[in-house]
Amino acid sequence: MVSDYDPLIIVNQKIRENDDSSQLQLKLDTKMLNTIFVQTEVESEIRKDHCEICQIRNVKFQGHHIGGWYNDFRQITVCIPCHEILTLWQKIDERVWMKDNHPYLKLAFFYKGLRDMLILLTQKRNNFQYMDIGNSLIDTIYYLERSSYN
Repeated sequence: MVSDYDPLIIVNQKIRENDDSSQLQLKLDTKMLNTIFVQTEVESEIRKDHCEICQIRNVKFQGHHIGGWYNDFRQITVCIPCHEILTLWQKIDERVWMKDNHPYLKLAFFYKGLRDMLILLTQKRNNFQYMDIGNSLIDTIYYLERSSYN
């Protein structure tokens, strides 16, 4: 019956389903990010059974230091292709990742690496919420960098 396909009912149902899915994804993303923030050095060495970026399984994994290995111990588990991309982004950055840095600069590197991680998550999972979160960190990164030189 045509009345079963009332646009008001169908579209609102789809909006609710999409909202429910978005809320679930937001909760999962918050959990993932918070796990990184409170990670201990011991926990940073534990590898997961999947790439935390592209979610692939059954391949070789490596740990990626989000802020660069010299600046912060916190890591995520990534496949080799994702690790190569993240490491390349760290290397092409003009900042000096591999030297004794000011505490604000070390924190800026962590935020920069976190932003890189979120941008790659956007590309691999086609979810632009990650990019929005990553781009929202730009002002913080800039402030920390400037503060480190004063």
